[in-house]
Amino acid sequence: MLGQSAFSMGTNAPHALFPETIQSRFGEISVDISKAITFPRGLLGMPDKANFVLTKFNSPKMEQFKLLQSLDELQLSFITLPLDMNNNIIGINDIRGTADDLGIKHDDLVVLLIVSVHRSPDNVKLSVNARAPLFLDVKHKTGIQYVFSNDAYKVQHYI
Repeated sequence: MLGQSAFSMGTNAPHALFPETIQSRFGEISVDISKAITFPRGLLGMPDKANFVLTKFNSPKMEQFKLLQSLDELQLSFITLPLDMNNNIIGINDIRGTADDLGIKHDDLVVLLIVSVHRSPDNVKLSVNARAPLFLDVKHKTGIQYVFSNDAYKVQHYI
């Protein structure tokens, strides 16, 4: 099923038709299509990639991260960092205000930051995109990538 879409069978395809494990770019992962998250506008630069699922990595050293796996294109996935409301990256008032603007109740909100890996011969550094976090409404299984106009938040915020 590599290179195919989980939704090529239609969005009402029975769960049994979608593999519970898929071969992603990070290896074999387990997915649950019943927990699919729809990004109605897609992600930045990818308006046609709207269906994703959030899953765990198989590696214990990656347990603080989650994998945002595309169900539209199985080789498309993102390392994400779940963000607590109280954090040192994005101000709580900005998170709450954005959630309010988007109509997401605070109890239903999950904020994710997309992680970039920067490799050099000497080391590996990680950064997150704090300028364009993902706001998920877990009750309605929808999400949006919101771009802050505030330049206090960097596209490459090193962690």
